[in-house]
Amino acid sequence: MRTSPEAKSYHRIKNSLFVVNLLFSLLVLLVIIFSGFSIRLKEIIEEYTHNLFFLNGLYIIALSVFLYVLGLPLELYEGYFLERRFKLSNQSLAGYFKDNLKKSLLSLVIALVAIEVLYLFLGRFAQIWWILAALAWFFLTIILAKITPNIFVPLFYKYLPLKNVELKNKIMEMFKNSGTKLKDVYMIDFSSKTKKLNAAVAGFGNNRRVILTDNLLSELSHDEILAIVAHELGHYKNKDTIKVISFSALITGILFFLSDVILKKSFSYFGYASIADISGFPLFCLVMLILGLFSLPLQNGF
Repeated sequence: MRTSPEAKSYHRIKNSLFVVNLLFSLLVLLVIIFSGFSIRLKEIIEEYTHNLFFLNGLYIIALSVFLYVLGLPLELYEGYFLERRFKLSNQSLAGYFKDNLKKSLLSLVIALVAIEVLYLFLGRFAQIWWILAALAWFFLTIILAKITPNIFVPLFYKYLPLKNVELKNKIMEMFKNSGTKLKDVYMIDFSSKTKKLNAAVAGFGNNRRVILTDNLLSELSHDEILAIVAHELGHYKNKDTIKVISFSALITGILFFLSDVILKKSFSYFGYASIADISGFPLFCLVMLILGLFSLPLQNGF
């Protein structure tokens, strides 16, 4: 994708797909809620276990698999065929599915932990669960940001030593002069999957590292790369990452509070035993999704 008309067309389609995915999610959640599917799914799992931990976990796994299969056509079009259409992808279909499956399993593990904790709060701290959940969200985000360079990135890309010593030394010197700790500068094999360019400063403290993609290194000059890294460094010096995470946790806490008010007035209408009933999770998601839409302008403007 090298020309402006192609870029405009690509982003126009991506924006349209955002709306389509949003409407699809709303529709699926409404069907799951009003059809009684969620309650029936819980009843089926209860035939095998009444342990709340396993009941909630198995429900989330079953619902996640169902939603994954249902949303796969849209996911496949946006993640693979659209990228191939605009000549942005270097992946085979098999390679795409391999990465997609890894990403989905990783997301499921994180979701399982987060939702188990959420429903623990809902069950035991019904009056203040939204405060505890917002704090948990904040710390989970910090933890994920800290472990992503070491655990998540290597699942999809290989870390390679940056062979250009001159460029590496300039970047290390830039961070040293700014008083910012930097572990090292790495290159990842982005070109094995995509033609897109990217660079990032990832991690915190002694684990902070600069990640440059091989596409970036092959297509941009040293000065251009240094300008990009300096821009990313500026975000760290301004503590933008912590500010964004903190603001996001604050907004999430407000959304949790509003959802608490709504759910406590509506859960019985849909046949759920309480706000801590796992079969009400799709309703929780629907309320959070709708409330989240209203908060988007605020979050995007931060």
